[in-house]
Amino acid sequence: MVKRCIIQFLSGFLLLLFVSGCVQQSHKPLAAPTLLPGTDRSMLTAGYWISRHPSPDALVLTAEQIAGLNRHIEKGLEPAAAKISPGTGQNISWPASCSGRDIAIALQKDIDCLRAKPRYFSSGHLAPGAFYDRMIEDMDLAAINPIIDPAQISLGGVVVRFSDQRILPTWEPLYGDPSEVDFDDLQNNALEMGTPLLLLHQTRDMKWTYVCSPSSSGWVESRHIARCSLEALEDFIHPDRFVVVLRPKVDIYRNPALTYSEEFVQMGVRLPLIDVEENAYQVMIPISDSQGYLVRQQGFIQKNQASEGYLPYTARNILQQAFEMLNAPYGWGGMYGEQDCSRYIQQVFATVGVNFPRNSADQAMVGKRVAEFDPDTPEVFKIRSLDQTFGGIAVLYLKGHVMLYLGKAGFLPYTIHATWAYRAPDGYQDLTYKINRVVVTDLNLGKGSRNGSLLERLKSVRMVQ
Repeated sequence: MVKRCIIQFLSGFLLLLFVSGCVQQSHKPLAAPTLLPGTDRSMLTAGYWISRHPSPDALVLTAEQIAGLNRHIEKGLEPAAAKISPGTGQNISWPASCSGRDIAIALQKDIDCLRAKPRYFSSGHLAPGAFYDRMIEDMDLAAINPIIDPAQISLGGVVVRFSDQRILPTWEPLYGDPSEVDFDDLQNNALEMGTPLLLLHQTRDMKWTYVCSPSSSGWVESRHIARCSLEALEDFIHPDRFVVVLRPKVDIYRNPALTYSEEFVQMGVRLPLIDVEENAYQVMIPISDSQGYLVRQQGFIQKNQASEGYLPYTARNILQQAFEMLNAPYGWGGMYGEQDCSRYIQQVFATVGVNFPRNSADQAMVGKRVAEFDPDTPEVFKIRSLDQTFGGIAVLYLKGHVMLYLGKAGFLPYTIHATWAYRAPDGYQDLTYKINRVVVTDLNLGKGSRNGSLLERLKSVRMVQ
Protein backbone atom coordinates (compact mmCIF):
# COMPACT_ATOMS: atom_id res chain seq x y z
CA MET A 1 0.00 0.00 0.00
CA VAL A 2 2.73 2.45 1.00
CA LYS A 3 4.88 1.58 -2.00
CA ARG A 4 1.92 2.07 -4.34
CA CYS A 5 0.63 5.30 -2.82
CA ILE A 6 3.55 7.25 -1.50
CA ILE A 7 4.72 9.56 -4.64
CA GLN A 8 6.46 8.64 -7.88
CA PHE A 9 9.36 10.61 -6.62
CA LEU A 10 12.68 10.12 -8.08
CA SER A 11 12.66 9.64 -11.92
CA GLY A 12 14.34 12.22 -14.10
CA PHE A 13 17.03 13.28 -11.65
CA LEU A 14 18.96 15.28 -14.15
CA LEU A 15 15.79 16.87 -15.53
CA LEU A 16 14.67 18.09 -12.11
CA LEU A 17 17.98 19.23 -10.69
CA PHE A 18 17.55 22.53 -12.50
CA VAL A 19 14.11 24.14 -12.58
CA SER A 20 13.39 26.38 -15.55
CA GLY A 21 12.28 29.95 -15.00
CA CYS A 22 12.54 32.81 -17.50
CA VAL A 23 15.57 33.62 -19.61
CA GLN A 24 18.17 35.91 -18.10
CA GLN A 25 19.26 39.12 -19.80
CA SER A 26 22.86 40.11 -20.36
CA HIS A 27 23.01 43.90 -19.91
CA LYS A 28 21.87 46.55 -17.48
CA PRO A 29 18.07 46.95 -17.74
CA LEU A 30 15.93 50.06 -17.52
CA ALA A 31 12.75 50.32 -15.47
CA ALA A 32 9.70 49.24 -17.45
CA PRO A 33 6.67 51.57 -17.47
CA THR A 34 3.91 50.74 -14.99
CA LEU A 35 1.41 50.35 -17.84
CA LEU A 36 3.13 48.18 -20.42
CA PRO A 37 2.94 48.80 -24.18
CA GLY A 38 -0.25 47.50 -25.76
CA THR A 39 -2.28 47.45 -22.52
CA ASP A 40 -4.71 49.78 -20.82
CA ARG A 41 -6.02 49.84 -17.26
CA SER A 42 -9.33 48.14 -18.15
CA MET A 43 -7.43 44.96 -19.05
CA LEU A 44 -5.99 44.55 -15.57
CA THR A 45 -8.89 42.70 -13.97
CA ALA A 46 -10.16 39.17 -14.37
CA GLY A 47 -13.62 40.51 -15.20
CA TYR A 48 -12.41 42.12 -18.42
CA TRP A 49 -11.38 38.70 -19.77
CA ILE A 50 -14.24 36.76 -18.19
CA SER A 51 -16.67 39.04 -20.07
CA ARG A 52 -14.97 38.01 -23.35
CA HIS A 53 -15.22 34.30 -22.62
CA PRO A 54 -18.17 32.47 -24.23
CA SER A 55 -18.74 30.13 -21.24
CA PRO A 56 -16.63 31.14 -18.22
CA ASP A 57 -18.61 29.00 -15.76
CA ALA A 58 -18.68 25.79 -17.80
CA LEU A 59 -16.89 22.94 -16.06
CA VAL A 60 -13.71 22.24 -18.02
CA LEU A 61 -12.91 18.95 -16.28
CA THR A 62 -14.58 16.95 -13.51
CA ALA A 63 -12.62 15.77 -10.47
CA GLU A 64 -12.26 12.32 -12.04
CA GLN A 65 -11.02 13.82 -15.30
CA ILE A 66 -8.50 15.96 -13.41
CA ALA A 67 -7.22 12.84 -11.65
CA GLY A 68 -6.75 11.25 -15.06
CA LEU A 69 -4.92 14.33 -16.35
CA ASN A 70 -2.62 14.23 -13.30
CA ARG A 71 -1.80 10.59 -13.97
CA HIS A 72 -0.99 11.50 -17.55
CA ILE A 73 1.27 14.34 -16.37
CA GLU A 74 3.19 12.05 -14.03
CA LYS A 75 3.58 9.41 -16.71
CA GLY A 76 4.91 11.99 -19.14
CA LEU A 77 7.70 12.89 -16.71
CA GLU A 78 9.16 9.39 -16.69
CA PRO A 79 12.14 9.24 -19.09
CA ALA A 80 12.79 5.82 -20.59
CA ALA A 81 16.25 5.62 -19.02
CA ALA A 82 15.16 6.84 -15.58
CA LYS A 83 16.26 4.77 -12.61
CA ILE A 84 13.98 6.59 -10.21
CA SER A 85 10.96 8.78 -10.88
CA PRO A 86 9.21 11.82 -9.31
CA GLY A 87 5.54 12.66 -9.36
CA THR A 88 4.05 16.10 -9.71
CA GLY A 89 1.45 16.14 -7.00
CA GLN A 90 1.10 14.86 -3.45
CA ASN A 91 0.66 11.20 -4.28
CA ILE A 92 3.79 9.18 -3.61
CA SER A 93 4.82 5.84 -4.95
CA TRP A 94 8.23 4.48 -4.10
CA PRO A 95 10.23 1.82 -5.95
CA ALA A 96 11.59 -1.24 -4.18
CA SER A 97 15.03 0.38 -4.19
CA CYS A 98 17.04 3.05 -5.96
CA SER A 99 20.69 3.50 -6.77
CA GLY A 100 22.68 5.64 -4.39
CA ARG A 101 25.46 5.54 -6.96
CA ASP A 102 23.23 7.33 -9.48
CA ILE A 103 22.48 9.99 -6.88
CA ALA A 104 26.20 10.52 -6.24
CA ILE A 105 26.85 10.79 -9.98
CA ALA A 106 24.07 13.36 -10.39
CA LEU A 107 25.42 15.47 -7.53
CA GLN A 108 28.92 15.35 -9.00
CA LYS A 109 27.50 16.49 -12.34
CA ASP A 110 25.96 19.50 -10.60
CA ILE A 111 29.44 20.53 -9.48
CA ASP A 112 30.93 19.88 -12.91
CA CYS A 113 28.25 21.96 -14.66
CA LEU A 114 28.80 24.88 -12.30
CA ARG A 115 32.58 24.73 -12.71
CA ALA A 116 32.24 24.81 -16.51
CA LYS A 117 31.48 28.55 -16.62
CA PRO A 118 32.73 31.50 -14.57
CA ARG A 119 30.51 32.09 -11.51
CA TYR A 120 30.78 35.00 -9.13
CA PHE A 121 30.07 35.59 -5.45
CA SER A 122 27.94 38.55 -4.36
CA SER A 123 31.21 40.37 -3.65
CA GLY A 124 31.96 40.23 -7.38
CA HIS A 125 34.91 37.87 -6.90
CA LEU A 126 35.22 34.80 -9.10
CA ALA A 127 34.28 31.54 -7.35
CA PRO A 128 37.58 29.62 -7.11
CA GLY A 129 38.12 25.91 -7.52
CA ALA A 130 38.59 25.67 -3.76
CA PHE A 131 34.92 26.62 -3.29
CA TYR A 132 33.74 23.63 -5.33
CA ASP A 133 36.26 21.35 -3.63
CA ARG A 134 34.82 22.38 -0.26
CA MET A 135 31.29 21.66 -1.52
CA ILE A 136 32.32 18.17 -2.63
CA GLU A 137 33.88 17.53 0.77
CA ASP A 138 30.78 18.80 2.58
CA MET A 139 28.45 16.64 0.46
CA ASP A 140 30.41 13.49 1.42
CA LEU A 141 29.36 11.61 -1.71
CA ALA A 142 31.26 8.47 -0.75
CA ALA A 143 28.95 8.02 2.23
CA ILE A 144 25.81 7.59 0.07
CA ASN A 145 24.52 4.02 0.35
CA PRO A 146 24.97 2.15 -2.96
CA ILE A 147 21.40 0.84 -2.68
CA ILE A 148 18.70 2.85 -0.92
CA ASP A 149 15.93 0.56 0.33
CA PRO A 150 12.84 2.39 1.62
CA ALA A 151 11.52 -0.78 3.23
CA GLN A 152 14.42 -0.75 5.67
CA ILE A 153 15.11 2.95 6.14
CA SER A 154 12.74 5.73 7.25
CA LEU A 155 13.15 8.19 4.41
CA GLY A 156 10.02 10.29 4.84
CA GLY A 157 9.92 13.95 5.76
CA VAL A 158 7.70 17.03 5.65
CA VAL A 159 8.70 20.67 5.15
CA VAL A 160 7.80 22.62 8.31
CA ARG A 161 8.35 26.14 6.96
CA PHE A 162 8.87 27.84 3.62
CA SER A 163 12.30 26.70 2.38
CA ASP A 164 14.54 27.40 -0.54
CA GLN A 165 15.84 24.30 -2.28
CA ARG A 166 19.45 24.70 -3.36
CA ILE A 167 21.60 23.03 -6.00
CA LEU A 168 24.52 23.01 -3.55
CA PRO A 169 24.30 22.88 0.26
CA THR A 170 25.14 26.54 0.88
CA TRP A 171 23.46 29.91 1.17
CA GLU A 172 26.37 31.49 -0.70
CA PRO A 173 24.86 32.70 -4.00
CA LEU A 174 26.59 32.24 -7.34
CA TYR A 175 25.95 34.55 -10.27
CA GLY A 176 26.78 34.31 -13.94
CA ASP A 177 26.73 38.11 -13.93
CA PRO A 178 27.72 39.65 -10.57
CA SER A 179 25.83 42.85 -11.41
CA GLU A 180 22.48 41.02 -11.66
CA VAL A 181 21.53 39.55 -8.29
CA ASP A 182 18.00 38.48 -9.28
CA PHE A 183 19.39 35.23 -10.72
CA ASP A 184 21.20 33.01 -8.23
CA ASP A 185 22.52 30.01 -10.15
CA LEU A 186 22.23 27.86 -7.02
CA GLN A 187 18.52 28.52 -6.52
CA ASN A 188 16.58 25.45 -7.61
CA ASN A 189 13.06 25.75 -6.19
CA ALA A 190 11.05 26.85 -3.17
CA LEU A 191 9.16 24.35 -1.01
CA GLU A 192 6.04 25.17 1.00
CA MET A 193 5.08 24.05 4.48
CA GLY A 194 3.55 20.60 4.23
CA THR A 195 5.50 19.52 1.13
CA PRO A 196 6.20 15.76 1.38
CA LEU A 197 9.83 14.69 0.94
CA LEU A 198 12.03 11.69 0.53
CA LEU A 199 15.31 12.19 2.40
CA LEU A 200 18.26 10.75 0.52
CA HIS A 201 21.50 12.08 2.01
CA GLN A 202 22.99 14.62 4.43
CA THR A 203 26.10 16.78 4.48
CA ARG A 204 28.92 15.86 6.87
CA ASP A 205 27.70 18.37 9.46
CA MET A 206 24.06 17.22 8.91
CA LYS A 207 22.92 20.84 8.46
CA TRP A 208 21.67 20.17 4.90
CA THR A 209 19.60 17.28 3.56
CA TYR A 210 19.36 16.21 -0.07
CA VAL A 211 15.67 15.63 -0.74
CA CYS A 212 13.28 14.72 -3.51
CA SER A 213 10.04 16.69 -3.41
CA PRO A 214 7.05 16.06 -5.69
CA SER A 215 8.51 18.34 -8.36
CA SER A 216 12.26 18.75 -7.83
CA SER A 217 15.40 17.48 -6.11
CA GLY A 218 17.92 19.54 -4.17
CA TRP A 219 19.39 20.56 -0.82
CA VAL A 220 17.20 21.90 2.02
CA GLU A 221 18.27 23.02 5.48
CA SER A 222 17.73 20.07 7.81
CA ARG A 223 16.13 22.29 10.47
CA HIS A 224 13.24 22.94 8.07
CA ILE A 225 12.39 19.24 7.79
CA ALA A 226 10.43 16.99 10.14
CA ARG A 227 11.41 13.34 9.69
CA CYS A 228 8.81 10.58 9.70
CA SER A 229 8.13 7.07 8.47
CA LEU A 230 6.74 6.55 4.99
CA GLU A 231 3.47 5.38 6.58
CA ALA A 232 3.19 8.64 8.56
CA LEU A 233 3.99 10.61 5.43
CA GLU A 234 1.24 8.84 3.51
CA ASP A 235 -1.22 9.57 6.31
CA PHE A 236 -0.33 13.28 6.33
CA ILE A 237 -0.75 13.79 2.59
CA HIS A 238 -3.99 11.82 2.22
CA PRO A 239 -6.40 13.54 4.61
CA ASP A 240 -10.14 12.94 4.40
CA ARG A 241 -10.69 16.70 4.22
CA PHE A 242 -8.35 19.51 3.22
CA VAL A 243 -8.23 23.21 2.41
CA VAL A 244 -6.53 24.88 -0.54
CA VAL A 245 -4.96 28.33 -0.21
CA LEU A 246 -6.45 30.88 -2.65
CA ARG A 247 -4.44 34.06 -1.99
CA PRO A 248 -0.83 34.83 -3.00
CA LYS A 249 0.31 34.66 0.64
CA VAL A 250 -1.79 33.47 3.56
CA ASP A 251 -0.81 33.53 7.24
CA ILE A 252 -1.17 30.43 9.37
CA TYR A 253 -2.03 31.41 12.94
CA ARG A 254 -1.52 29.32 16.07
CA ASN A 255 -4.66 30.62 17.79
CA PRO A 256 -8.32 30.87 16.70
CA ALA A 257 -8.33 34.64 17.34
CA LEU A 258 -5.87 34.92 14.43
CA THR A 259 -3.38 37.06 16.35
CA TYR A 260 -0.27 34.82 16.56
CA SER A 261 1.17 34.12 13.11
CA GLU A 262 3.30 30.98 12.77
CA GLU A 263 4.19 31.01 9.06
CA PHE A 264 2.76 31.90 5.67
CA VAL A 265 1.85 29.65 2.76
CA GLN A 266 1.24 30.50 -0.87
CA MET A 267 -1.47 29.95 -3.43
CA GLY A 268 -2.27 26.31 -4.17
CA VAL A 269 -0.90 24.87 -0.92
CA ARG A 270 -3.05 22.06 0.49
CA LEU A 271 -3.31 21.35 4.23
CA PRO A 272 -5.37 18.77 6.17
CA LEU A 273 -8.62 20.22 7.54
CA ILE A 274 -9.51 19.55 11.19
CA ASP A 275 -12.60 21.73 11.68
CA VAL A 276 -14.49 24.71 10.28
CA GLU A 277 -15.02 27.66 12.62
CA GLU A 278 -16.95 30.86 12.12
CA ASN A 279 -14.09 32.90 10.67
CA ALA A 280 -11.33 30.36 10.22
CA TYR A 281 -10.37 26.91 9.04
CA GLN A 282 -8.63 24.83 11.67
CA VAL A 283 -5.89 22.94 9.84
CA MET A 284 -3.16 20.47 10.68
CA ILE A 285 0.36 21.86 10.37
CA PRO A 286 3.65 19.97 10.60
CA ILE A 287 6.07 20.83 13.39
CA SER A 288 9.52 19.40 14.11
CA ASP A 289 10.19 18.24 17.68
CA SER A 290 13.54 18.61 19.48
CA GLN A 291 14.80 15.42 17.83
CA GLY A 292 13.72 16.50 14.35
CA TYR A 293 10.67 14.25 14.05
CA LEU A 294 7.20 15.10 12.82
CA VAL A 295 4.64 16.43 15.28
CA ARG A 296 1.18 17.47 14.10
CA GLN A 297 -0.32 20.60 15.59
CA GLN A 298 -3.29 22.79 14.84
CA GLY A 299 -3.19 26.05 13.00
CA PHE A 300 -5.80 28.51 11.75
CA ILE A 301 -6.33 30.11 8.34
CA GLN A 302 -8.68 33.02 7.74
CA LYS A 303 -11.74 31.53 6.11
CA ASN A 304 -12.01 33.89 3.14
CA GLN A 305 -8.44 33.08 2.08
CA ALA A 306 -8.88 29.37 1.41
CA SER A 307 -11.34 26.84 0.06
CA GLU A 308 -12.52 23.54 1.52
CA GLY A 309 -11.47 21.24 -1.27
CA TYR A 310 -10.44 22.34 -4.73
CA LEU A 311 -12.23 25.02 -6.70
CA PRO A 312 -14.25 23.76 -9.66
CA TYR A 313 -12.12 23.87 -12.80
CA THR A 314 -13.74 26.67 -14.77
CA ALA A 315 -12.23 29.47 -16.83
CA ARG A 316 -13.67 31.99 -14.37
CA ASN A 317 -11.88 30.41 -11.41
CA ILE A 318 -8.55 30.15 -13.23
CA LEU A 319 -8.73 33.76 -14.43
CA GLN A 320 -9.67 35.02 -10.97
CA GLN A 321 -6.81 33.10 -9.38
CA ALA A 322 -4.38 34.33 -12.02
CA PHE A 323 -5.32 37.95 -11.36
CA GLU A 324 -5.00 37.46 -7.59
CA MET A 325 -1.27 37.54 -8.31
CA LEU A 326 -1.22 40.46 -10.73
CA ASN A 327 1.86 42.64 -9.95
CA ALA A 328 3.29 40.03 -7.54
CA PRO A 329 7.10 40.27 -7.72
CA TYR A 330 9.06 37.91 -9.94
CA GLY A 331 11.33 35.41 -8.16
CA TRP A 332 13.74 33.16 -10.07
CA GLY A 333 13.34 29.62 -8.75
CA GLY A 334 11.05 30.94 -6.02
CA MET A 335 13.65 33.39 -4.68
CA TYR A 336 12.44 35.79 -1.99
CA GLY A 337 9.27 33.72 -1.54
CA GLU A 338 8.00 34.83 -4.95
CA GLN A 339 7.46 33.03 -8.27
CA ASP A 340 8.93 32.69 -11.73
CA CYS A 341 6.88 31.93 -14.84
CA SER A 342 6.47 28.18 -14.27
CA ARG A 343 5.86 28.39 -10.53
CA TYR A 344 3.14 30.96 -11.23
CA ILE A 345 1.34 28.59 -13.61
CA GLN A 346 1.79 25.74 -11.13
CA GLN A 347 0.26 27.75 -8.25
CA VAL A 348 -2.76 28.97 -10.23
CA PHE A 349 -3.76 25.52 -11.51
CA ALA A 350 -3.10 23.89 -8.12
CA THR A 351 -6.22 25.65 -6.81
CA VAL A 352 -8.38 23.44 -9.05
CA GLY A 353 -6.33 20.29 -8.38
CA VAL A 354 -4.24 20.16 -11.57
CA ASN A 355 -0.69 19.10 -10.63
CA PHE A 356 1.50 20.95 -13.12
CA PRO A 357 5.18 19.98 -13.20
CA ARG A 358 7.66 22.63 -12.08
CA ASN A 359 9.73 22.97 -15.25
CA SER A 360 8.37 25.20 -18.03
CA ALA A 361 9.37 22.76 -20.78
CA ASP A 362 7.44 20.00 -18.98
CA GLN A 363 4.46 22.32 -18.55
CA ALA A 364 4.44 22.76 -22.34
CA MET A 365 3.48 19.07 -22.61
CA VAL A 366 0.39 19.27 -20.35
CA GLY A 367 -3.07 18.92 -21.87
CA LYS A 368 -4.26 18.73 -25.46
CA ARG A 369 -2.08 20.11 -28.20
CA VAL A 370 -3.69 22.89 -30.22
CA ALA A 371 -0.65 23.78 -32.31
CA GLU A 372 3.14 23.66 -32.42
CA PHE A 373 5.23 26.10 -34.42
CA ASP A 374 8.66 26.28 -35.97
CA PRO A 375 10.62 29.55 -36.34
CA ASP A 376 9.25 30.11 -39.85
CA THR A 377 5.57 29.74 -38.98
CA PRO A 378 3.70 32.92 -40.11
CA GLU A 379 2.27 35.04 -37.31
CA VAL A 380 -1.19 34.96 -38.88
CA PHE A 381 -1.22 31.17 -38.57
CA LYS A 382 -0.27 31.40 -34.89
CA ILE A 383 -3.10 33.86 -34.22
CA ARG A 384 -5.58 31.60 -36.02
CA SER A 385 -4.43 28.72 -33.82
CA LEU A 386 -5.16 30.80 -30.73
CA ASP A 387 -8.70 31.31 -32.04
CA GLN A 388 -9.22 27.58 -31.44
CA THR A 389 -8.95 27.94 -27.66
CA PHE A 390 -10.25 30.16 -24.86
CA GLY A 391 -8.78 32.29 -22.12
CA GLY A 392 -8.07 30.67 -18.78
CA ILE A 393 -7.60 27.13 -20.04
CA ALA A 394 -4.65 27.45 -22.46
CA VAL A 395 -0.93 27.61 -21.77
CA LEU A 396 1.46 29.22 -24.26
CA TYR A 397 5.11 28.18 -24.39
CA LEU A 398 8.24 29.71 -25.84
CA LYS A 399 11.77 28.58 -25.07
CA GLY A 400 12.40 29.15 -21.35
CA HIS A 401 9.04 30.78 -20.68
CA VAL A 402 5.38 29.89 -20.17
CA MET A 403 2.23 32.07 -20.09
CA LEU A 404 -1.51 31.79 -19.44
CA TYR A 405 -3.64 32.80 -22.41
CA LEU A 406 -6.32 35.40 -21.64
CA GLY A 407 -8.04 35.91 -25.00
CA LYS A 408 -8.10 38.59 -27.66
CA ALA A 409 -8.77 42.29 -27.46
CA GLY A 410 -9.39 43.55 -30.97
CA PHE A 411 -7.11 41.48 -33.17
CA LEU A 412 -4.34 40.98 -30.61
CA PRO A 413 -3.93 37.97 -28.30
CA TYR A 414 -3.09 38.69 -24.64
CA THR A 415 -1.51 36.72 -21.81
CA ILE A 416 -0.79 37.01 -18.10
CA HIS A 417 2.59 35.76 -16.91
CA ALA A 418 5.40 36.21 -14.39
CA THR A 419 8.33 37.72 -16.25
CA TRP A 420 11.55 39.56 -15.58
CA ALA A 421 12.08 41.79 -18.61
CA TYR A 422 11.47 42.47 -22.28
CA ARG A 423 13.54 43.98 -25.06
CA ALA A 424 12.62 46.83 -27.38
CA PRO A 425 14.53 48.22 -30.37
CA ASP A 426 16.31 51.55 -30.01
CA GLY A 427 18.11 52.51 -33.18
CA TYR A 428 20.87 49.98 -33.81
CA GLN A 429 20.58 48.33 -30.42
CA ASP A 430 18.06 46.79 -28.06
CA LEU A 431 17.13 48.18 -24.69
CA THR A 432 16.07 45.85 -21.89
CA TYR A 433 13.18 46.96 -19.70
CA LYS A 434 12.92 45.27 -16.32
CA ILE A 435 9.32 44.26 -15.45
CA ASN A 436 10.02 41.93 -12.51
CA ARG A 437 6.40 41.02 -11.74
CA VAL A 438 3.23 39.28 -12.92
CA VAL A 439 1.80 41.30 -15.80
CA VAL A 440 -0.73 41.38 -18.63
CA THR A 441 0.87 41.82 -22.06
CA ASP A 442 -0.04 41.36 -25.68
CA LEU A 443 2.03 38.99 -27.78
CA ASN A 444 3.60 41.87 -29.72
CA LEU A 445 5.78 42.68 -26.71
CA GLY A 446 9.40 42.72 -27.85
CA LYS A 447 8.55 43.18 -31.53
CA GLY A 448 11.47 44.56 -33.54
CA SER A 449 14.11 43.42 -31.04
CA ARG A 450 16.82 40.88 -31.86
CA ASN A 451 14.96 38.22 -29.88
CA GLY A 452 11.65 39.03 -31.54
CA SER A 453 8.18 39.39 -30.06
CA LEU A 454 6.46 36.89 -27.81
CA LEU A 455 4.33 35.89 -30.80
CA GLU A 456 7.37 35.38 -33.03
CA ARG A 457 9.01 33.20 -30.36
CA LEU A 458 5.83 31.21 -29.57
CA LYS A 459 6.47 27.47 -29.88
CA SER A 460 3.25 25.79 -28.76
CA VAL A 461 -0.34 26.20 -27.57
CA ARG A 462 -1.95 23.64 -25.23
CA MET A 463 -5.44 23.46 -23.75
CA VAL A 464 -5.29 22.21 -20.16
CA GLN A 465 -7.90 19.47 -20.49
